[in-house]
Amino acid sequence: MTEIYDLIVVGTGSVGSSAGYYASMKGLKVLEVDEGQPPHDQGSYHGDTRIIRHAYGENPMYVPLALRAQELWQSLEKQAQVKIFHETGVLNIGAEKSQFLSNIVISAEQYHLPIKIYDAKSANERWQQLNLPIGFEAILESRGGYLKSEDAVSAYVNQAKKVGAHQKFNTRVLAIADEHGLVHVQTNDGVFLGKHVVVTAGTWVKDLIPNLPIQPVRKVVSWFNSDQSLSERANFPAFTAETTDGNQYYGFPANDGMIKIGRHNGGQIISNREQRVQFGENSEDYDEITYFKQHVLRGVNQLHHGVSCTYDVSPDGHFIIDYVPGHKNIQVVTGLSGHGFKFASVLGEILIDRVLNIEPKYNLTAFSLSRFLK
Repeated sequence: MTEIYDLIVVGTGSVGSSAGYYASMKGLKVLEVDEGQPPHDQGSYHGDTRIIRHAYGENPMYVPLALRAQELWQSLEKQAQVKIFHETGVLNIGAEKSQFLSNIVISAEQYHLPIKIYDAKSANERWQQLNLPIGFEAILESRGGYLKSEDAVSAYVNQAKKVGAHQKFNTRVLAIADEHGLVHVQTNDGVFLGKHVVVTAGTWVKDLIPNLPIQPVRKVVSWFNSDQSLSERANFPAFTAETTDGNQYYGFPANDGMIKIGRHNGGQIISNREQRVQFGENSEDYDEITYFKQHVLRGVNQLHHGVSCTYDVSPDGHFIIDYVPGHKNIQVVTGLSGHGFKFASVLGEILIDRVLNIEPKYNLTAFSLSRFLK
């Protein structure tokens, strides 16, 4: 007799590993599928660390999700006995009254989040590695920090297995079909049947759901040798920065003598996996951080190494959290657009609430697919 799962997770990465764990904890019969052995270097979580912020510059609608995500990450730490969250604080840098910084202030006021605002002079005095121009300011969110992204995925995968999840890794999903109320997940190792499916397949989700408004973008991130003053041990925070050249940067306090910095905007539009070439195969990879090093942050020395990765970008930069049109037993999360990992824990919880017909605690209207069909 063919085995039927309560839930099949297609893509056991950031959101998928979370969903698989919470479903298993609820007693559902779960199958997690992934084309690699997570965590692996093709996942959107690749690169060791991700910032977590609560007073959210992109839009205050994310704040309730961020606060719940924080609770879940810390709960996972206790369950798995793995250090995932580092409370280093997050310093958000930009021009005074910029939309990003204004949203942070609005978020903090609305949700009573502790922040401290520094003008350029006082920021440069407190963090002498900074070189902010007049007219800039920095907002410190002391309760933010960073997550060990690959360790988090590993913890979810291991904990799910402990509570009974079935795992089919190094297995590629070829097609998904809803037939008579059961979802048929066709793989290179056979067909699996599920009452519900969540598709959390990252950059290449359109291989399975072709009509999604998602654009893959190749990105790079770099590690530089750095001064000790930029280290976590020296209490240097994680940071984001929108600079006078219009670019958006992010980074982490240095560990082991290296600081990780990336540029959030830019990148190369791609259409297939082969175009995600290794770091350095595009000459501009080496120049991604040059402006930031020269004009904003002192103590960043020579390049140590870099990696390439990908964003799955929606047209408006906001997430897609919805059912596949016409299929109430197939959900999809995509369009995380380079700022989604911090929310992976709560997004997994939301997916499983929907599987169990529990009304989510959040207004998800802004994340529906229908916003692109108007």
